[in-house]
Amino acid sequence: MWQAPDIQETSIEIAQCLAKGEFNFAFRNIARFREFYDKADWKTRERMVANQPESTGSARYDALIAGLVEYCCATHRVKSPKWVTEPHYFLKEFWFVSGFESLHADALVHSPISFKRRGVFLTQGALNYA
Repeated sequence: MWQAPDIQETSIEIAQCLAKGEFNFAFRNIARFREFYDKADWKTRERMVANQPESTGSARYDALIAGLVEYCCATHRVKSPKWVTEPHYFLKEFWFVSGFESLHADALVHSPISFKRRGVFLTQGALNYA
């Protein structure tokens, strides 16, 4: 029986994309995880975030993943797992995910707090899925 991917599986897929230089596909996994999480029942949501993922090999994406889990949990009033607060999930330098300086102001305004506090800045709608 098919199950929604958990954050460990998502992290592995992101790491594989990053290793191939497929950054757009890596980010699509973020939106895909959010979509499955949003549509899941409570028990499935808990399973999806319970276990700490291995590093993607990128401190930026590791922080993005922790921010995503914290954001998803907060959105659905689920307690975030403890692992999201570990120090290595917080960047020392800001990362504007879009990469476009002209979008920095938008990202500063619209990034959810679970990302901002990690130094990850997303433009409005970046986490939306079709």
